[in-house]
Amino acid sequence: MSKIAFFSGYHLPHTGGIERYTYNLSKQLKQMGHKTIIVTSQYDRNLKNKEETDEATIYRLPIYKLFSSRYPIIMKNKKYREIIKELEKENIDSIILNTRFHLTSFIGAKFSKKNNIPACLIEHGSSHFTVYNKIFDYFGHIYEHKLTKKMKKLVKDYYGVSTQCNEWLKHFEIEAKGVFYNCIDEDEYEKYKDETKIEKNKIIISYAGRMLRDKGIYQLIEAYRILQKKYNNIELVLAGDGPILNDIKEKNGDIKITGKLNHDEVMQLLNKTDIFVHPSMSEGMPTAVLEAGLMKCAVVATPVGGTTEIICDETIGQICNLDSNDIADKIEDLILNKEKRKKLQQNIHDKVINSFTWKAATEKIINTIKYKNNTP
Repeated sequence: MSKIAFFSGYHLPHTGGIERYTYNLSKQLKQMGHKTIIVTSQYDRNLKNKEETDEATIYRLPIYKLFSSRYPIIMKNKKYREIIKELEKENIDSIILNTRFHLTSFIGAKFSKKNNIPACLIEHGSSHFTVYNKIFDYFGHIYEHKLTKKMKKLVKDYYGVSTQCNEWLKHFEIEAKGVFYNCIDEDEYEKYKDETKIEKNKIIISYAGRMLRDKGIYQLIEAYRILQKKYNNIELVLAGDGPILNDIKEKNGDIKITGKLNHDEVMQLLNKTDIFVHPSMSEGMPTAVLEAGLMKCAVVATPVGGTTEIICDETIGQICNLDSNDIADKIEDLILNKEKRKKLQQNIHDKVINSFTWKAATEKIINTIKYKNNTP
C-alpha cells in the first residue's frame, strides 16, 4: 500500500472538473488499497482545516478572501505552518499536483523537493487562466509564465487529462510524458437511469457546470432564444454556481435555473436531459460531457480540450462553434431528427463506457508515477 497526496486549488464541496477528478481517483485508490491525502484551500471558513472522509484525509490551507472563489491565495500564517509540519509526518510516498498555476501546486512542488518525495503534475486546462478583464488577464498571463518557470525547476514529470492539454503544455516548453484521462464511474448509469425520460412531452436541453463567462452560457441562452421562436416543445435547464449566476437569473426569469446542484442532483438532471450543450471556451477533459454521455444525452459541444477525444466523429455527437447561431443550428438538427438524436445518445454512452472508466485510469496512474520507496 502507498500513500499518495494530491495538491489542488479546490476540493469538494467546491464543484468543478478537477474536484470530481481528484475525488474519483481517491475513491478508486482506496478500493485498490492505497491511502490518499488531499491538500487544498480553505476557500470557505466554515470548512475544517483537517477532515477525514470516506476516501481521503483532507488538509485545507488558510487563504486570503481576495479572489477566494476563483484563485486561492495561500496565507502562510501559524495554521499554515502547523499543517505543513503535520504533512511532513504523514510519510507520503508520491505527490500529484493538479494544474500548474494554482499556488497549492507550487507549494506541493516545494514540499516534494524539500522532503525528497517524487511528484508529477497533471494539467487540466488548454488555455490561459482568465478573469475576463483584459488588463488583469495580460498581467495574469505574465504571472502564469513566471510561476510555470519556477514549477519546471521543481517538477520534471508532466501529464495532461487529454492530448490537447499536452499540446497546451508545449506553449510553456513542457513535453508531457502521457495522458491520464478524466473518466466516469460506469456503475453510475445503473444507479441514476430512469426509463421514464423516454415518455415526456418536452425536449429537455441542459447545461451543468460552473457559471463562468468562458463556459459559453450566454451564447447558449441566445441560441435558446432563437429556437424558442420556432418550437414550443423545448425547455432549457441551467445548473451550477458561479460569478455570473445572479446576472443570468435576473435577465432570464423564464428559464429554469437551478443554482448549485450536488452530484446526485446533476446526474438526475442528466437522466432527464435529451440534449446536453457544453459551449466552453477552454477545457481539459470535460467531466460534464463524460457524465452527459454516460447518461445517454445527445451532446452538442465546442471542440476544446479533450472534447474531441470523446466526440471523435459525427456519429458520437455534434461539434459546434462558440456562436449562438451555430449552437442553435446543431440543437435544431437534433430537435427535428429524433432517430439521429437517439443514435447519438446510445453511441456516446458506448464510447464513454468503453474508453473512459476510473478503474483503468487509476491503474495506469499507479503503474506510471514514481514512489519514495520505488514501489507502488
